[in-house]
Amino acid sequence: MQDLTVRSESIQRLYNYYLENKLIVNRRYQRKLVWSVEEKAAFIDSITKAYPVPLILLAESEENGERILEIIDGMQRLNAVTAFIENEFSVNGLYFDLEAMAETKLQKDQGGLIQHQPILDRKVCAEIASYVFPMSTYKGASEKEVDEVFRRINANGKHLSRQEIRQAGALSNYADLVRQISSEIRGDVSLNDRVVLNNMKMISITSKNLPYGISVDDVFWVSAAIIRREQVRESKDEEIVAEIVAAMLLEETPASSSTILDEFYSLKAVSKRASELEEKIRIRSFEKVKSDFFTVFDEIKELLAIAGESFNSLIAKDRTFDKVPRYYQIVFLALYKLMIKDNKKVSSQYELLKILDGITASVHLSKGGGNWSASARENSINAIVGMIERCFVDNLEDPSIVKWSTEFETILRQSRIEQVCFDFKIGFCDLKTGVFNEESFKKCIKTLTAMANKGRSSIGYVIVGVADKEEDAHKLEEKNIEYKPIMKEGYYITGLNYDIDTLKIPADRYFQKLIQILEKEPIDDEYKSYIGNNVRFMRYGEKDILILRIMGLDSPAIYDNQYYQRMGANIEKIETKNIASLFAKFPQQK
Repeated sequence: MQDLTVRSESIQRLYNYYLENKLIVNRRYQRKLVWSVEEKAAFIDSITKAYPVPLILLAESEENGERILEIIDGMQRLNAVTAFIENEFSVNGLYFDLEAMAETKLQKDQGGLIQHQPILDRKVCAEIASYVFPMSTYKGASEKEVDEVFRRINANGKHLSRQEIRQAGALSNYADLVRQISSEIRGDVSLNDRVVLNNMKMISITSKNLPYGISVDDVFWVSAAIIRREQVRESKDEEIVAEIVAAMLLEETPASSSTILDEFYSLKAVSKRASELEEKIRIRSFEKVKSDFFTVFDEIKELLAIAGESFNSLIAKDRTFDKVPRYYQIVFLALYKLMIKDNKKVSSQYELLKILDGITASVHLSKGGGNWSASARENSINAIVGMIERCFVDNLEDPSIVKWSTEFETILRQSRIEQVCFDFKIGFCDLKTGVFNEESFKKCIKTLTAMANKGRSSIGYVIVGVADKEEDAHKLEEKNIEYKPIMKEGYYITGLNYDIDTLKIPADRYFQKLIQILEKEPIDDEYKSYIGNNVRFMRYGEKDILILRIMGLDSPAIYDNQYYQRMGANIEKIETKNIASLFAKFPQQK
């Protein structure tokens, strides 16, 4: 039986929970940080005036023996409070006095926080710190119950958009696909669904020029002028993704309407369409559907980069937003038919761009609102297929080498908030001698086992062909200007081109060489199989990248009869006395 406790907590106490990483955001159902600085300031102003504020609802549980508080309702408010305390914004031109609380004074003295000027009166800051929030804590709730509570809190109010209500607590594979794809496109990605509130600001969508977060103007949908900035906040981008994914999966192209989207999510009742979507995903696999989506998405992104203009200005010169989302859908689905269903590739991107240039004059659509019939949608897709298919030829490329630029960029973004789960290497050939260092590759496998020992379902990556230090990248560039790195997400993408050129073997043989070494590594067959099945050889621009991935399985990962763990950038052997604690992170599933 669940225990619901209602009590009050001061802002200072809540800030301590924040510092202790006890406040958790579950991104499976919780929306992104969207409050503007003005909205945050208005909330803090209410607190300074001692106005009452809404109750904060938390779900209390344990994780690895530690008490954690999952935020069901109140994430935006808690973020506003902690951000103001840490001087991220001012209220009425004044900043919180870091000397007003022992916790912030200590961080200021240690250089962790910087006091901005002018400073709010210390007495007022002390009153803010002692302000009491009403708080309800839900203990012993199951995942399903937490989801349902979140949905009920938001379904009848105006807090969430219609699409956010659809996604809130939805546990289907279809909902997960839409959520993951949408998040990767926006850039507000995290390695795991459960993220400490402290890290949420790193992946928040902002319209301000802040030293953290993601500028809404850089989000694909806005930069490509497909939807407006405010529509990202309303999750219009997720509606577009949801309709495209459904059209990819269903036998017949469905009509488009808000009611049909509700059916895809079984929002009001279990629907036949929702069941069909789940069955299609089960047959084709979650990852395959996702990879097919990004194969097409990345082609469109590359075309726009070549054109040097937005999708909106490419297809229409009047820059109207009303019909652009629908034009994006039919162009995407036309490319999907040719590239995925017919297994073709673009033979001339320039010829394709010529055809797409001003295509609204040839393919007419109704306005963006209301229903969009299945026949009208299908006819428009077929019309574009007929116009562009001469720009495609049969795809005979090696399927082991892919060009999923969005997936790679997603991994780089994730590393910013989960650094211990990522490791980067330039390559395996010595820059002086050119000799292939097999031990260096083996160390990567050892590192992966250490990452897996964070616990069941924990994820870890070793990315080869990327430098996290500028000086390392420049050493490679000094060998040959062709190895000049590509800058992305604060990393230097060098590629494995030096290794491949030095060994004088093609990329596929280099890949096979690494797999042969993996097969001989002293790790459990289960983990060896997982690494081998999930290794990716990827092309980013002209750079070849190797991505090694691991996940914590049913038991800890062993390497050469020893257990290791990742501590910062290092790996350490787990002492015998701590083995029991390690196995406690891998509870037996019921």
